[in-house]
Amino acid sequence: MRIDAIFTDLDARTLDPARPRATKIGVFGGRIIGFDEELEGIDADRVESLGGATVLPGFNDVHCHTAWFGLTLASIDVTALPGGLDEVYAALETAAATTPAGEWINATGYAHRDYDGQYPDLARLDEITGDRPLFMRQTSGHAAIVNTEAMRRAGILAPDFTEPVGGKVVRDAAGHPTGLLEETAQELVQNLIRPYSIDTIVDALDLATAHYAKEGITSFGECGIAYGWIGHSPIEISAYLAAREQGKLRARAQLLPQADGLHAIAANSADGFGIGLDAGLRTGLGDELLSIGPVKFFMDGAMSGETAALRENYAGKDHPGYLQADAAELRRQILDTYASGWSLAVHAIGDAAVDAAVANIVDAQNRYGRRAVPNRIEHAGLVHEEHLRTLAENGIVVTPQAAFAEGIGDGMNRSVGPDRRQLIYRAKSFIDAGVILAGSSDRPCADGNVLRGIEAFVTRATREGDVMGSAAECLSPDEAIAAYTKVAAIGSGQGADKGTLSRGKLADFVALDAHPAEVAPTEIAQIPLRATVLGGEFTHDAR
Repeated sequence: MRIDAIFTDLDARTLDPARPRATKIGVFGGRIIGFDEELEGIDADRVESLGGATVLPGFNDVHCHTAWFGLTLASIDVTALPGGLDEVYAALETAAATTPAGEWINATGYAHRDYDGQYPDLARLDEITGDRPLFMRQTSGHAAIVNTEAMRRAGILAPDFTEPVGGKVVRDAAGHPTGLLEETAQELVQNLIRPYSIDTIVDALDLATAHYAKEGITSFGECGIAYGWIGHSPIEISAYLAAREQGKLRARAQLLPQADGLHAIAANSADGFGIGLDAGLRTGLGDELLSIGPVKFFMDGAMSGETAALRENYAGKDHPGYLQADAAELRRQILDTYASGWSLAVHAIGDAAVDAAVANIVDAQNRYGRRAVPNRIEHAGLVHEEHLRTLAENGIVVTPQAAFAEGIGDGMNRSVGPDRRQLIYRAKSFIDAGVILAGSSDRPCADGNVLRGIEAFVTRATREGDVMGSAAECLSPDEAIAAYTKVAAIGSGQGADKGTLSRGKLADFVALDAHPAEVAPTEIAQIPLRATVLGGEFTHDAR
């Protein structure tokens, strides 16, 4: 018998209890055909030595924004510039000097917490940009900073302007816009830029997934495509297909359409089909490289901008954040969507939003049963004890981002205050309660490097030397690895095909110079990555 490849000289930690470790991996047709003694007497077209590397299942970031991340790689990056606001202004001046009059200036990565809580001065932005409209996205993605020209084009300065549902144009004490747009208000400006062309999105996916390959990422969940402020084009799926056809998709993608695009479908009444996407598209369509996942709903905003919906006011503030839409309307849409065959991925960060998300998903499952692709709560940022048992009993997946610890952990601790901080972005409590905890980054809202994500799960270290939430929520390295591999696959409804190194599963794995449990917790992110393999082929090779 002759197979495609045998990978040798490795220490594979398979996460499969039937065979926890192996030193050889055989691949045929993109899948694992056997290990070690099972490969005796078998020839292969290729024999690849991994030089004694530790091999783990390929990393899976189940909640990220890949096209958006790729676009940021071609934008002006204003993430935590050491020179403060002066350096932000200087970067925009450089961009303005090479941007034709009337054309857009795009920047990304701004976080007010990196600049002593300050936002850029609108008058200064206008001085720099002139008649060039500016769109500068905050790191969280839940707010953006624009100039006067952008607001003029978007109609925000018109006398009859009204605030959009689920968003806000922030104003100063005199009632004048400051240039900060929260949540759905961003769309007023974004819609002047979008839809992006297929070629532009393909180029973004090319850049992003090439970056992923260098970090060991073999699968990801593109969380919110095609519609709403998070989408890039109503034909975004076509862009993914084009990237695949052009060899520019270097990782397996599960696409989660944004709920804004759902609409009534005139199906036969016997089908009980309420709302969906045209042609009956729904969760489960696709193959092992490109598939359709759950529908993404927004219940609330972000804790970093204090727009997430809490049960009680933010510490020292007179408001608790807000839901993205009327609670009853969101509930109706969620139930109708689930009845139409879609699985659900509900963004809920504040505890009031989590309350609603849990209740809505449980109700949907009680009415219509569970799905092969499980329902999820995206972020699950502030979760109480009473939620844990309900989440576990109902098989609801959570995707909390440990990667937020370094960038915004300190700010979140302050926002909720000492009495509630132990509830922030829990991890160990989920695992101990039997809740499915899938690893994710929310990239580019946080650092998407999975080794850094694993380290963040282990240390929860913040920039100011504290921990995000509670140290009791720290995971072991093995628990954190499982979150980004085995559990991530289960949480995506794809556990039969990936997540462990097992015979018959996809040959997706990452080769490291050391196992994360065998270095100091603060050194996990520094482990060199030797290679990334997707379906038995190298997507990154630094041997």
